[in-house]
Amino acid sequence: MRRLTLPGLKSQRGVVIVVALFFVALVATMAYLMMARLERDTRRTSLLLRNAQAELLAQGSIDWAKEQLRDNLVRQKPNKPVDVMPARSPVNQVNGYAISSVIYDMQSRFNLNNLASPDAQADFKRLIQIVAPEVTEQQAQAIVLGVVDWITPGQQQNEFEKYYLSVSPPYRAAHRAMESASELQLVKGMSPALYARLKPFITALPNTTQINIQTAPPQVMAAMSPKMTLETGKAVDKIRAETVIPNVQAFLSLDLVKNHDMPAEKITTLSEYFLVETEVAIEKQHVVLYTLMNRSGNDGKSPVKIIWQSKSVPG
Repeated sequence: MRRLTLPGLKSQRGVVIVVALFFVALVATMAYLMMARLERDTRRTSLLLRNAQAELLAQGSIDWAKEQLRDNLVRQKPNKPVDVMPARSPVNQVNGYAISSVIYDMQSRFNLNNLASPDAQADFKRLIQIVAPEVTEQQAQAIVLGVVDWITPGQQQNEFEKYYLSVSPPYRAAHRAMESASELQLVKGMSPALYARLKPFITALPNTTQINIQTAPPQVMAAMSPKMTLETGKAVDKIRAETVIPNVQAFLSLDLVKNHDMPAEKITTLSEYFLVETEVAIEKQHVVLYTLMNRSGNDGKSPVKIIWQSKSVPG
């Protein structure tokens, strides 16, 4: 039998050690990857659980908003506004979560779904030029016509449709009432900069609505009449901050308003649509729930209904 020489034995031992070290390194790497994946999965599960808990807590705050809106009607008093907006809830702390809600009056804004009416078209055209004076009358009119086309039912074979199909990626007009004011960004002629200026003053509600003159900003009030300027709207806003305007007739009787041909049918002091923005935060994680509500009637006996909800996670 042939025996291995000492150098041969040393060589084999060296190979064994290298192989052993390789397997040790392989096992260590696999263990590290498994632990990293486990940590990632654990973190992901924790975030999902927190997100679900946050949404559940946010839903609970909706009851506060409903009660607030009902109570405003039940407790309304003569010569007092029904709703003082925006209405903010106290910040509630529940198991480390901070929950807060704000109610906004959506009838303080211009409803894009009103644009089937020629009068509303003229109002929106004025609103565009109030927030963006550099926009020409022709450009503003083109945007108005684009929105009218967008919300008009039926397939329309026209210049708007051709434009939408020519962009990348192509799309078609909805030809139905807008579900969100953000749809305005898709209308021909609308730029990101102009939309950003319009955004605080517009909404998309399920029905045609009136403007609430107790909560509307000066820009929206000024758009309601061809004779009213932004400066007049700001002056009315100042009066409104100092004196209660209890009803439409009191508003129309103001010296600053009565000579500006403000149609009574365009305005109201009792809103039906409200947006509730609820934020739930824990550590660095935030969840925001948006809820559009409808309050019908004027005595607080009708239920406050949820129209839609949308959730977002701020960046």
